[in-house]
Amino acid sequence: MSERATRWWRTTTFRVTLLHLLLTLLGTAALSGIAWWATTGFALRQLAQEVDRDRGLLVQAARLGGPRSAALSIEARLAADRSGTQYYLLAGPEGERLAGNLASAPESPGWSSLRLEAAEEADPAELLALGTPLPGGGFLVVARDVAPVRQLESLLLGAAGWVGGGAALLGLLGGLLMGRGVTRRAAAMDAALARVESGEIGHRLPIRAGGDEFDRLARRINAALDRVQALMQTLRQVTDDIAHDLRTPLTRLRGRLEAALRAEDDATWRPATEAALRDCEQLLEIFAALLRIAQIESGARRAGFAPLDLSALAATVAEVYAPAAEDRGQRLETDIPPGIAGFGDRELLTQALANLLENAVKHGREGGRIRLALTPGRVLTVEDDGEGIPPNQREAALRRFHRLDAARSRPGAGLGLALVAAVAELHGARLTLGDAAPGLRVELALPPGPPGP
Repeated sequence: MSERATRWWRTTTFRVTLLHLLLTLLGTAALSGIAWWATTGFALRQLAQEVDRDRGLLVQAARLGGPRSAALSIEARLAADRSGTQYYLLAGPEGERLAGNLASAPESPGWSSLRLEAAEEADPAELLALGTPLPGGGFLVVARDVAPVRQLESLLLGAAGWVGGGAALLGLLGGLLMGRGVTRRAAAMDAALARVESGEIGHRLPIRAGGDEFDRLARRINAALDRVQALMQTLRQVTDDIAHDLRTPLTRLRGRLEAALRAEDDATWRPATEAALRDCEQLLEIFAALLRIAQIESGARRAGFAPLDLSALAATVAEVYAPAAEDRGQRLETDIPPGIAGFGDRELLTQALANLLENAVKHGREGGRIRLALTPGRVLTVEDDGEGIPPNQREAALRRFHRLDAARSRPGAGLGLALVAAVAELHGARLTLGDAAPGLRVELALPPGPPGP
């Protein structure tokens, strides 16, 4: 026997069916109990009212005409009783029986339950009796057989059995249908994930139009798969970019080392060695930047988020890059209102803003203008009047190692904007590349508080 067959009781179908069946049976039992209690209770109250009304009439007859009048009324009632469920006893002051079909009376007045012995083949009758002392002496008992009520109870119990059986069958069928539906949805999700596991990374879980819990779960899983696929594509892109962009400095480094080995005098050897060291430093800076971006994208730095003064941060970075702008004859303008608060990692935000200003100084027009602004809505803006970035290349400019053709003649590895994009994503900020007409306009809009998960 297969493992699946031996563990059918662990399946969702079985559990849902069992739960649905139990709830159906409990609901049916509760409703049947309420119906039984209400119906039999009403029948017993009706019977008690009949006994009390008959007792009142007989007491009135005894008060007006004496025991003889009450006895005649009892005999008339017994003669007219076709159902055989009426019972009476009229006893005199000395306890003698004057009329009725009961052999004995209750020991005390009030309501009581009597058992009337019948023939051997019949069950004893159960009576609901009401005893009342009579004016001038004597005792009156009026009783009714509760057999009709018991018959009604039996009918209700039988009906409850049929209803319970039908409810159990419907509950079983309903549970099976519900369980099979759940199992089919789970099987579809399992099959889709199996295809993803086998290598079809672009395959997604099916989503119906209903929007139930499975659909919401499928959307979450699909979103996670989209994220994984994007990360894998980014990883492949980064790998290709590293292989492409590091080939040139590594080839140059190898050539310079070979030249140093062939050098016969110090005048030739030293410049080649120094150039090789500069190439090594450039490579180390590239790898350090890649590791920093990877650390930011992992989210590990989010634990260090804290309130900070954005105004002071922006002013400090502007002060640091003002000399570099002056060296190129550029005018660094600032519009930084004081006291604007933010939330995040001070070091990362400083690095991101520094990268933006460094790009503005490097790629802006020599002798031109650079502008750094901060709004009360926590939007940092850096503008320059250089060549800018064409709209069709702005998204690609945020990738690692991406460099415009015009910028390849300048120093750099194309990691500055990639680091800014990673910092923005970590902080839940919006990074926008726009047109400064002319030049590039970069906006970094920070959220008012801690970013969501």
